[in-house]
Amino acid sequence: MGAFIGYGDRGVWANNRERDAFLDWFASHRCSLHDARWEYCKSPAQRYTGRCLNLEDLIETGQRLGLTREEYLDAEREYWPHLAQLLSIIEAITTGDWKLEVDNPETMKWRREEEPELDVYVRLGLLD
Repeated sequence: MGAFIGYGDRGVWANNRERDAFLDWFASHRCSLHDARWEYCKSPAQRYTGRCLNLEDLIETGQRLGLTREEYLDAEREYWPHLAQLLSIIEAITTGDWKLEVDNPETMKWRREEEPELDVYVRLGLLD
């Protein structure tokens, strides 16, 4: 069972492991220790099988994730390439560049094996 991550119907499907890795990454890179968003990310209530994430709980509509090239590369090394790809998609969701909705099959087929490094980020034009 997957976990939808997005704003309303616009977003991406991730597996539970990817969702949990995103929550851990977000807590480490966008939160202060024990602030409300950190507690949200670390809560077991956000990590049960199939639990979807409304990005508005973490990133206000209109606010960007603000993913840097260094963060992308670090996520790829620290976790795995699919987390880095997922972060770049979440960046595109927050900027409004990702237009796919929950029922579009492409929201489930975003993982790229052939060129994992910077693949999605570059394809979306979010990196020079």
